[in-house]
This record gives sequence, C-alpha cells and structure tokens, in this order.
Amino acid sequence: MALNIGFIGLGSLGEGLCNSLVTAGFPVTVTDLNPAAAQKLLAAGAVWADDVAGVCREADVVITVLPSPAISRKVVEGPGGVFETLRAGGVWIEMSTTDFEDLQRLQAAATQRGIAVLECPVTGGVHLANSGQITVLVGGEEAVFQRVEPLLAAMGGQIIYMGKLGNASVVKVVTNMLAFIHLVAAGEAMMVPAKYGVDPDATYRAIRASSGNSFVHETESQLILSGSYNVKFNMDLACKDLGLVNGIAEKLGVPLELGGMTQQIFRRARGMFGSQAQSPEVVRMLEQACGLELRAPGYPTELIAE
Repeated sequence: MALNIGFIGLGSLGEGLCNSLVTAGFPVTVTDLNPAAAQKLLAAGAVWADDVAGVCREADVVITVLPSPAISRKVVEGPGGVFETLRAGGVWIEMSTTDFEDLQRLQAAATQRGIAVLECPVTGGVHLANSGQITVLVGGEEAVFQRVEPLLAAMGGQIIYMGKLGNASVVKVVTNMLAFIHLVAAGEAMMVPAKYGVDPDATYRAIRASSGNSFVHETESQLILSGSYNVKFNMDLACKDLGLVNGIAEKLGVPLELGGMTQQIFRRARGMFGSQAQSPEVVRMLEQACGLELRAPGYPTELIAE
C-alpha cells in the first residue's frame, strides 16, 4: 500500500476502523491516551507512537476518531498537534462526529499549512465498524476523496460522497438523531404489549416483520431484551450529538419537535444513570416507570455483524 497512515483515537469505534486498515495491509502508526487500547492492533502489525507528533512524522494521511469537537481541536491545532507536525501535502481525515462550522474553520487553518482535509463520519454502529461494513459519509474536495478512497473502502461498506466539507457532518448528526428517536420509540412500542401480557420476544419479532420496523429496532432492541444495553455508545456521546443537530436546526430555523424532545429525554436519562451509561439505557426510565423490565431469553449481550 502506498499510503502511510497515522491513526489517533482507539476507542470502541476507532479500534475497529483502525483494525480494518491494519488487516488490509496499510502501514499504520497509532496513538491513544490509553496505551492498552492499542494492544490488539500492535499484535496485528500496527506501530505505536507516544504522541501525535510521532503519529504524523512519516504519515501521508492522519485519521482522528475522537469523542468531542474540543478534543479534536486540541489534537489537531494544539502544540505538537497534527497541523504542526504533519507534512505539507498530507491529508487529515476527521472521522469523529463533530461541529461542521468548527471543522470548516479548521480546514482553513490546515490549508494555510498545505494540509488537505476530509470529513468522513461513519454510521451504522460499532459492530459494523468491527466488521468493515460501516457506512462512511465523505465531505470535502472530490480530488482528495479519490486519493484516499482505497483506505476508506478498507474501513467501510458503503462509501457515500456528500459534496463539500460540512455536508457529511450535518447528515451524520441527523442520522444519529433518527437513531435516538427510534430507540425511544422502540422502547415505548415494546412496553405497551409487555404491560398487556404479550411475550416481549413475540413483540420484537412482530415489529421486525412490520411496517414499523427500523434498523435500531433490529439491533438495539435486542440489547434491551438481553438486559445488557451494551451498544458501546454512551449517554455523553448521545447528548453531544443531539446537541449538535438541534444547534444546527436552530441556526437554520428548522423546528425539531421530536429532535428537541428526544434531547431532553436523553439528558434526563444521563442525569439518572450517569454519563457513561449506554445509550439504550434511556429505555430503563420507561421500565422503571412501568415497574417492568423488557426481557426475553436468547438475545445477545453485544451486537455482531451478520
């Protein structure tokens, strides 16, 4: 492979994406605040760097997968960050879910240093990132996209070019908003029959075969029924993403009645269960209110791509 890759951020999502690159044969140098997160990747052939500068030193492309816009800003434009240490002619790919206006500002700063920028947020869930089947949304100059398309194809299934920088970030937070709305709706839809006395397994299967089905019901409802809730996506991240999409809508003058209501529901769930609680635990509030847990035997505690 011709491109040397630097990869920063090895959380639940980043590790899976990076592993696909290593498995595909790309030379990859990695770093993370938690060195233990890199052990599987190092065993597979990745190289460790102690800091961002070490990641960037030999890189043609640097990828960031980080939990918040503030952390991305620190990593790319802070002292010793990507903009100071990635060579001119390099490419920074932001795969985090982030603020599109801040990303556009960072693109201007990167351009002054001769660094090209793409936004490539992903959607579909950690289990699809682990299997290399996740959807990648791409925003930025098409020529830059074409240059790095092989490495994006190694990480994802569908690669969708969205147009100019900012477009992918806006669509990404909209997809997350839909997922959170569907999650709340799926919990409510399963609870009504459960209180009536219907077997939750039968309800799950009926909804899955109905016009009311959704990707979220097919996947995250299973984690509710198993009682694990473990989608590897926490309340802090959910509230961050809902804040981003509602902020965009407010600036554009788009009323988001369901989006705003869902944001408040998730904020309440975060207050009850903590910032590190898993996002499907939003349904626990309904379970507690109804005095009934939505459970059925045989459902997985983690999602695995089919």
